[in-house]
Amino acid sequence: MKKPRILVIDDDPGLAEVIELLLSREGYHALHAGTVKDGLARVADGSPEVVITDLKLPDGTGLDVIERVRAEHPELPLLLITSYSSLDSAISALRAGAVDYLIKPFENEDFLHAVERALALKRARPLAIEAYIREVVERFQASHSEIELARMLGIGRKALWMRRRQWGLKRPR
Repeated sequence: MKKPRILVIDDDPGLAEVIELLLSREGYHALHAGTVKDGLARVADGSPEVVITDLKLPDGTGLDVIERVRAEHPELPLLLITSYSSLDSAISALRAGAVDYLIKPFENEDFLHAVERALALKRARPLAIEAYIREVVERFQASHSEIELARMLGIGRKALWMRRRQWGLKRPR
């Protein structure tokens, strides 16, 4: 059986090594990147099953990672870890599409449980529906109003707005 690949984006090599050892011990294949740029390249190259990103990175933030990955790989679960916890950063991470938010230092069991939940989410997510919604939005957003699109898809306007924001789709002017 193939080991699930988990990408860890963190600029602290010591913490990244500890996380990699923990994940390896639990049967995961851990990948590491130290910057937003390297992390996004790893996502494109290695197709991990879960991405874990630190909030503060040398060339950006974990929120940048979440937004970019969500736009290109909406099915990929992301976890945000941080030492700089605040209610604002937690809300921003979850709104951007993170499935969990962990504060460093975290308990190993809490961390592993978050990874397991993220993997379960990936396996259970109805990708066909999300793909259909995105296709309809991309095709008809120029010719239909927000209300018409939401009605056509059978979802609320706020749900439509959140998806378009996650995917980085802007209405043509």
